[in-house]
Amino acid sequence: MKKSVLALAVLGMFASAAQAQSSVTLYGIIDAAAVYNTNQAANGGGKFSVDAGQLLTSRWGIKGSEDLGGGLKANFNLEGTLANDTGAAGAGFGGNSFTQAGNNTSLFDRLSWVGISGDFGAVTLGRNNILGVDSVGLADPMSLAHAGTNPNIMFSGMNSGGFYGGFGTNQGGSALRQNNSIKYVSPIMSGFGGALMYGFGEKAGDNSASSYAGLSGFFTDGTNGAAIAYAKMKDVSNAATLTSWAAGAKYKVIPTLGLRGTYSHSVVDGNIVIAPFGNANNRKIAVIGLGADYFLSDQITLTGAYYNTKRSGDFEGKADQFIALAKYAFSKRTTAYASVTYAKAGSAAIQDTSLALGIIGVNTGSSRAGRTAVGLLHSF
Repeated sequence: MKKSVLALAVLGMFASAAQAQSSVTLYGIIDAAAVYNTNQAANGGGKFSVDAGQLLTSRWGIKGSEDLGGGLKANFNLEGTLANDTGAAGAGFGGNSFTQAGNNTSLFDRLSWVGISGDFGAVTLGRNNILGVDSVGLADPMSLAHAGTNPNIMFSGMNSGGFYGGFGTNQGGSALRQNNSIKYVSPIMSGFGGALMYGFGEKAGDNSASSYAGLSGFFTDGTNGAAIAYAKMKDVSNAATLTSWAAGAKYKVIPTLGLRGTYSHSVVDGNIVIAPFGNANNRKIAVIGLGADYFLSDQITLTGAYYNTKRSGDFEGKADQFIALAKYAFSKRTTAYASVTYAKAGSAAIQDTSLALGIIGVNTGSSRAGRTAVGLLHSF
């Protein structure tokens, strides 16, 4: 017992010393909802489920900062996905085919970087968000809710491995975040700022293969804002290029009403085979997002959102989503929510229904489906 007390005292002394030099924060979001989807089977049957991260993706993270003096700070951030419906942690992000063994699960799949900041801005090295996420994320009609079925996250942010897994540093998974990257964000001056980012493919003899390069600009006054981002990504053989533009803006018309709008498109140039559609050369995917927030009270927010997604170049496809979302804030950290989504594809063919991101079941023979979610989010 005395040894245990002594050990705790020693650990406390080390913790106090570390605290005096830097700050470290443990944080996270736990979000779960009961979900019902129609048209998930060939007979038109629906599906009930309990899913994590429906309002915001469940996650946990550790971040810290040390004051180095002279206005400089050393910073780090480690953040991973939480599947709190099953208890799993981390998610597969692909894995660069030259340095890692195929698809894998990463504990810190969302963020994993160390960097330095000062009057010049901030530089981070490691696994970073792509700049397009920052642009559409600023003004996404649903504030990035429903991550798995949100066209701005899956297409504008290139989080769909099925569509974008062949490009960038990850090779085989989501392109929303890039491994082996360096990111620079400028200081904000009169509301304006910008960012640059480069991800290394790490292929010997070919520095362009599996690379990511992006730049962005933004404006914010704390309430309203706009941003635009450009990115170019290469495939593993350096035979195909994915070029993407993403932009968004938000504006509070009156204290109780805010409007949001986004636009993005991505184009493939070159020969690359991405299942199940085959060669993706000339494939273009464009997403328009529109939304409005009505602040009924300090606790209640009502949101209406619309997304239009179109595919062209290799196959013709389209899908629309209409969403109504209500949120009730019990406190700054706990929110209850309910949403209803209606998805309508151009046809029952996979080139159309795939753009509905799972809301319409595969091979159901239907081009329409609905989705209802009721859940609770708690942050810490």
